[in-house]
Amino acid sequence: MADGGPRSAESAHFFSLSLDLLSGSGRDGYFQRVNPAFTRTFGYPEVELLDQPFISFVHPDDRDATIAEFERLSHGQPTHGFEHRFRCRDGSFRWLSWTAVATPEAMVYAAARDVTEPSCEQTAARERTAALAHADVFLASVSHDLQQPLTVIKGQAQVMQRRLARGEPVDGARLEQCLAYINVAVTRMHTMIQQLLDEALQDSGQPPRLAVGEHQLAFDTHRFELDVQQPSLIALVDRPRIERVLGNLLSNAIRYSPGGGSIRVRISRARSTAGDVAEIVVEDDGIGIPHEDLPCIFDRFHRASNVVTRIVGTGLGLAGVRQMVELHGGSISVTSEEGRGTTFTVCIPLA
Repeated sequence: MADGGPRSAESAHFFSLSLDLLSGSGRDGYFQRVNPAFTRTFGYPEVELLDQPFISFVHPDDRDATIAEFERLSHGQPTHGFEHRFRCRDGSFRWLSWTAVATPEAMVYAAARDVTEPSCEQTAARERTAALAHADVFLASVSHDLQQPLTVIKGQAQVMQRRLARGEPVDGARLEQCLAYINVAVTRMHTMIQQLLDEALQDSGQPPRLAVGEHQLAFDTHRFELDVQQPSLIALVDRPRIERVLGNLLSNAIRYSPGGGSIRVRISRARSTAGDVAEIVVEDDGIGIPHEDLPCIFDRFHRASNVVTRIVGTGLGLAGVRQMVELHGGSISVTSEEGRGTTFTVCIPLA
């Protein structure tokens, strides 16, 4: 279109009048151009669509699959019929089916059709497809994450084996450092595997038991404060599940307080609209959760933006916690300030 000739004018006319959603974007994930069908369909002015990363308009449950599809595009694989949900300016979502191709000039040209349907069967099929896509991305991520601590363990073991094979003495300081590396790697693997068990055991109904005491013994870098304000609270609960809820929240408090410090647990009676509840509060002084992540923090596979590249995790633990709490007729909420810490509050109805 740069030459301004008849073919260029014809292409520009087609771009403007097309009922399909046409776009051009860079490898940085930002739209560089959208046609008027975009603004009509979603209600945004063009400048607003160009000013935000493309992924910010995608439904949170579809983002992992969308990022994976964009990665395939960047490696030269065209997209045909990829579906996800795109947010309208009024907060609703519409299903789009995409066809896209990347160019050697680092541009992605795409055409999408609005395939939003009221059909329950089609909606269920799309949700199953999205879930499978999530699972593929999740398994790839977990496999990669597990390789890292395994590599550390193998490397340290091989160093010791070579020294022993050569008959070299192993001084205590070197051995202590080696074991410290291995211990850190094993702890990371334990955390990831435990979260995988959460996912599997949510369906089997046999979550493992964890208690506060185990954390006190295992993590001497943190100080645990337990305040039971009313020891005679009685609730009808599945004890292993409630212990699992508490254990997961404690593990998160440890993981996201890498500098150590105090982790406070308070158990008390409280009033809610549904009556008296046992209120369990877990509070830390860690890195906190960004404000924009709080609405999605209990969604499966969602991880806060300030930990994705810093701290290993799967985004499954809190989703499982919420499910177990709600199975008891209870609720869970969170308050947090980035850089200041996080407080989770669990409420369980009393008998």
